[in-house]
Amino acid sequence: MKIEKNIIDKWKLLLKVLSEEIPEDDRHFQRWLNEDIENRKLYRSLKEGRQNDELFDKDKIFNTISGKLCLNTERKKPLFQKKWFKYAVSSAAVIALSIIALNYFTLQENTSPEKVEKNIFDPGSKKAYLLSMKGEMIDLSESFEVKKEDGTIISNNNQGIISFQKTTPVKKTIEQQTIYVPKSSEYELVLSDGSKVFLNSESQLTFPSYFEGDTRSVELTGEAYFEVKKDEKPFIIQTPDLMIEVLGTSFNINAYQTNPYVNATLVEGSIRIRLPENQETFLLKPAHNFRLDKSSDEISVLQVNTDIYTAWVRGEFVFRNQPLTEIFAQLERWYDFTIIYESPDIGKMRFTGSAEKARPLNYLLDHIQSVTDIQYRSEGDKIILYK
Repeated sequence: MKIEKNIIDKWKLLLKVLSEEIPEDDRHFQRWLNEDIENRKLYRSLKEGRQNDELFDKDKIFNTISGKLCLNTERKKPLFQKKWFKYAVSSAAVIALSIIALNYFTLQENTSPEKVEKNIFDPGSKKAYLLSMKGEMIDLSESFEVKKEDGTIISNNNQGIISFQKTTPVKKTIEQQTIYVPKSSEYELVLSDGSKVFLNSESQLTFPSYFEGDTRSVELTGEAYFEVKKDEKPFIIQTPDLMIEVLGTSFNINAYQTNPYVNATLVEGSIRIRLPENQETFLLKPAHNFRLDKSSDEISVLQVNTDIYTAWVRGEFVFRNQPLTEIFAQLERWYDFTIIYESPDIGKMRFTGSAEKARPLNYLLDHIQSVTDIQYRSEGDKIILYK
């Protein structure tokens, strides 16, 4: 699907007329209005909707226009008030992508898996490794079921999901397990208590085969989406920068050590966030995001659209007025490449848009190139952006 600049212009034109920034008799708007009967129907329905409202809701109009023009974009309230808004909109790269077949790997124990040659433009797949206390490393690419000495039955299916179930142990010592998801991969697991965890690229989760004691504790580096099974025992997630305590809830944690910030986004339920050596706690409400700037220790808690932060679980990228540096930090992990900006200003450019994760990287790059003066070229495992 090719996204033409004039589609973005139609969106801008409609919004400006509806918000009375330009008059209805503007010649550019009238030319577009008379091009097609569908254009007139769209404008009439939006205009009637505005007249029926006591107050004009720009966000509602934005989302309606975006949906009708297949832009699949969304906007936070302050955007229309900011000077950069008109530039960010005209630069929006909206990409439609489709699902592709997954790679198949060979299961190997106690050996390093053979490296599969991957083109940097290829999207990621369902892939992970299980690391045990005994030093075993299992490539989770084939279905298997095994019973461990601590009574845990580990089952892995060919859909990219591994589960842990407690039975009668042969030996009492509970084994610690680690799931590592490399770059260009993602994986899902079901813990022994029934909690589900979705692990993003370059992430690692350490946890016991089953939970005993007063708490359910795991350790995370990277990004994960949790659907915690409700239980009287608190579920504790320890990251390098903070600790999160829950009883039963759905939320996302972005805690990559290379990121300058940590995000915890609550979808439903409630979570309590604690910082090391800090007595203050933060009780997060649904549809709120906790953000810690690791360089300044600045903390913010804001109401957000949680779909933006959890899009990766649904197989999507969602960008909302983000600089290219943040966008390509996500893309680098999923496609496994290194980004290079020939000019620092390129990395500061902001974009809004959505993209499914299953298309090749060059499909996304081509759309960015089509709506801006940014060019790209590949050199080995590097992508260079230039003007």
